[in-house]
Amino acid sequence: MTKTRPVSQWEDVETTDPVANRKLLANLLLEVARCVDHEVAVKVPSALDADPRVEALRHILLEPEQAALARLQQKFDDPEQLAAAVGAVLPAAIARAISHDDRLGHELAPVIETATQSSIRRDPRTLINILAPLMGPAIRKSVAETLDGSLQSLNQALKYSLSWQGLKWRMEAYRTGTSFAEVVLRHTLVFRVEHVFLIHRKTGLMLEHVAAEDATTKDPQLVSGMLSAIQDFVRDSFDESALGGIDTLRLGEFLLWCEEGPLAFLAAVIRGNPPESLHGVLRETLDAIHAENRTALENFDGDVAAFVDVRAPLERCLAQQEKPTHKGTTPLLWLIPLALLLAVGYWLTQRYLDGRAFEDYVQRLQAEPGIAVTTFERKDGKWHLTGLRDPIAADPKDILGALRIDPAHVVGNWEPYLALHPAIALKRIQATLNPPPTVTFALDGDTIRASGTAGRRWIEKARTLATALPPGSAQLDLTALGDLQQGEIDRLRDAIQARPVFFGYGDALPVPGQEPIIESLAADLRELAVVSRRLGVAVRVTLIGHADATGRDAPNLGLSLARAEAVRSLLRKRGVDPELLAVRGAGPLEPLNPGATEQDRSLNRRVSFTVSILE
Repeated sequence: MTKTRPVSQWEDVETTDPVANRKLLANLLLEVARCVDHEVAVKVPSALDADPRVEALRHILLEPEQAALARLQQKFDDPEQLAAAVGAVLPAAIARAISHDDRLGHELAPVIETATQSSIRRDPRTLINILAPLMGPAIRKSVAETLDGSLQSLNQALKYSLSWQGLKWRMEAYRTGTSFAEVVLRHTLVFRVEHVFLIHRKTGLMLEHVAAEDATTKDPQLVSGMLSAIQDFVRDSFDESALGGIDTLRLGEFLLWCEEGPLAFLAAVIRGNPPESLHGVLRETLDAIHAENRTALENFDGDVAAFVDVRAPLERCLAQQEKPTHKGTTPLLWLIPLALLLAVGYWLTQRYLDGRAFEDYVQRLQAEPGIAVTTFERKDGKWHLTGLRDPIAADPKDILGALRIDPAHVVGNWEPYLALHPAIALKRIQATLNPPPTVTFALDGDTIRASGTAGRRWIEKARTLATALPPGSAQLDLTALGDLQQGEIDRLRDAIQARPVFFGYGDALPVPGQEPIIESLAADLRELAVVSRRLGVAVRVTLIGHADATGRDAPNLGLSLARAEAVRSLLRKRGVDPELLAVRGAGPLEPLNPGATEQDRSLNRRVSFTVSILE
């Protein structure tokens, strides 16, 4: 191991002599060199760091480097100075990296994509504001070209729609499955693209030029230079921020169409009236040239040899359309106005007939009892009616159907009211009274006369209604109406009530010889049921059983009830409706003859009948 002497031995050395100082400096340097040995630095602590002379020596030897390190450390510690230093060399570093290879682009692409997506999610308006100056003019130009094409197609379609040629073209459109406007444009457009120039946008130099076979022109280079000058003049004079310059320019019978791209633009010289679809052809051609020759366009230095391949796409833009042969005016043009005139005449005639039919309908409604038309008018292709209608009056729709008028063309607004017309009063009385079939009504002027026969209850109901009719309306006359109780029902009632059925002493069955009486009673009762149903009258026949005064009252009352039940059973067997019959036991309380002889008592052992008309 190398041994070193303590640094303290240098403390007594005289340092006033320059020569001695140099020697001392040399010895110190040797000592420092030995002290930086790894083993000494690790195992033997040095006292040189605490020696002020060593520090002075360091300051003398390393002062420039220490100052540079201090400035460099200050830049690292200050963010603004560090950013300024990095920004000064960053462009040159990026440019050098890009020119060397594509690794920098590949490394930065994910970072830029992530930053862009984050910015868009945070505030989409930023991207909108960036794209607005580019998208706005492009959208306006596309919309304008589309509208121009639509208007041109509409103009041509209207021009040739009323002709024999137009009819043939309609058949062609139907046969080929295309629109009529497209067929018209295909047959009538007259245009020819005579020249197409491809011009470098930055330098204004012509890259390629194609022309039709017999087209005449001056020096193409001179023409392209003038076009570039005109485009620059327009941009400088009006709007430097615009995407393009002149789009369309009319020069006498020639039309100049320009399609601008980022590095070059196309200029087409056209004779006649081209379709708007030619814009799309020029634009697609220019886009294809940019896609295939972008590097050559960006590095263009005046040598056009690199653009030989663009001639074929430009030649495809030299389209033309020949004018079809015109054969003169067709007689169909005279028939069309005549057909229109006939159609208008038919429409006016039909409208007049509809008006007359509706007037007849209104007159029919006015003559109908219970209907009053106040106003009617034609509005929105329909007839509107307003008026009053009694609920019992005829339905206006039924009258409308009889006149063969479409109900969908008539709108009725009817307010309800009670009409006093005699015919309406007659309908209302019939609906209210619901008369039986034996009663008929007849209209005699302003009086409604009822005739026939009816039950007493219905007659009373009709009399009550006749007294309640309002003044001014038709009156109800019931003087010719007969009471049913004085007719057939009275006859049958008298016949039934006049034939009692007799019984023997203590017997619950009739005495022999009563069968003919029971048969007659059954026939009359069946006839009574039929007549009452026909007349609408409800009747009830009560069978009252009787007993004589012999014996006690309670057994006699039971015996009388049994006799009535026995007769009812015999009548039911003979076809009498049981609903028509009722039974009651009177016992000895209602004797036919109150005498005490045997003959008187035999007359009291009977079953009597009572016919009642139910109210």
